[in-house]
Amino acid sequence: MRCIAEGLSCWKFLYRAGLILLVASAPVSGAGIAVMEHSVKELGQAFSGAPTNTSDGSMVFFNPAAMSQVRGKLISAASYYIAPSATFHDSASRLGNAPLTGGNGGDAGQSVFIPNFYYVQELSNRLAFGFGFNLPYGMRNSYDSDWKGRYQAIDSEVLTINFNPSLSFKLTEKFSLGAGFNVQYLRSKLTNAIDLGPACFLVQGALPCLSQGIAPQAADGHVSLKGDSVGFGYNLGAFYTLTPDTRFGVSYRSRIAHDVKGNANFTLPDKAIALTQGNILVDTHAVTPVTLPDSVLFGFSHHLNPRWEVSADALWTHWSLVRELRTNFSSSQSDDVQNLKWNDTWRYAFGVNYFSAAHKWVWRTGFAYDQTPVPNAQHRSPRIPDSDRYWLTVGFTYAVRNNISIHGAYAHLFMDTPSISRRGVTGDFLSGQFSEQINIGGLQLDWRF
Repeated sequence: MRCIAEGLSCWKFLYRAGLILLVASAPVSGAGIAVMEHSVKELGQAFSGAPTNTSDGSMVFFNPAAMSQVRGKLISAASYYIAPSATFHDSASRLGNAPLTGGNGGDAGQSVFIPNFYYVQELSNRLAFGFGFNLPYGMRNSYDSDWKGRYQAIDSEVLTINFNPSLSFKLTEKFSLGAGFNVQYLRSKLTNAIDLGPACFLVQGALPCLSQGIAPQAADGHVSLKGDSVGFGYNLGAFYTLTPDTRFGVSYRSRIAHDVKGNANFTLPDKAIALTQGNILVDTHAVTPVTLPDSVLFGFSHHLNPRWEVSADALWTHWSLVRELRTNFSSSQSDDVQNLKWNDTWRYAFGVNYFSAAHKWVWRTGFAYDQTPVPNAQHRSPRIPDSDRYWLTVGFTYAVRNNISIHGAYAHLFMDTPSISRRGVTGDFLSGQFSEQINIGGLQLDWRF
């Protein structure tokens, strides 16, 4: 097996890889580990109107220049229930010439609630201020602890919380610019099993290990990895009203660098304690520099008549920044690098809105195509069984009063059937396919005063 061939350095890499996967984890809804849910109103039309949206506070995040269209004060508060499903179907997973033991892991998708909050205030006829709290990146999944891929992933959880104060300035009656500052907190927790059999064979020899009951896939350890970080970035936007019926918007969100400081905690069976000699498989500290990508969003919206509006947008995300991830250790062990080779992605969306005669109700629907950054089956991790996805959404707005509105939306994400052919650091080879889908529902309240 590869671990025996490479020697003790393989076991040092074992827990390095876990820390490196800090941001390579299954998405909540967007490609990579991006979260798209920042407006229930926009969810109803697949976020196709996000860069030109002036109806709710999510403009703080999507395009701060649009805040110039707000009169008075505006509060938007929303919550989303996201129910993903990801099941693995094994084809030829193995360790050396032996099949990997265990099941298929169950349904790894973990349902989550996601909130966001925005406040926008007109400061003058030309100047507006706003701020928002949301979760731009995140994920959560969990496999059965004894599944075939346990040496590569069991539990994965990543959370980012973003605080985004912004300003908008109206240069002319038709053209506005905006800018914001971002403070982002990242927290993660990852777990996986460790196959101690090959390590024992290397250190003590096959016969002594077998006599102690330590054999490949018969003596598993466990590692839990935790880390957190604070990073800073900015966002810019431009908003242009060509006519009262036609709007254009473009925005840019900067990359955000994190130095994720983590702890690796190992649990080994008593019979394998001798394997900790040489400062391996012991609790340690580590720092993983991570750069979350910058992105560009642009689009338009157009009222065909008083009843119908169409919108479209395109989002480019610079995922190719995540070409490799390097972990630096506080111990004497050398740094390690994992190649991910992610690609840049595009997301395209189109939406339609229908307004009732008195604009008491608005009904909307949308469709989006969202590319995955994962290049192929060899670079697909069970922590991120990501694939291209197709959004189909519906939603509504109800005007409770002239200054209070309620938005509701539902989305179903159809996903390709991604294959995985990934070799782990202990020589295990996980091979199969994932069946995936995501359901999303959300409610939002807007209050103008």
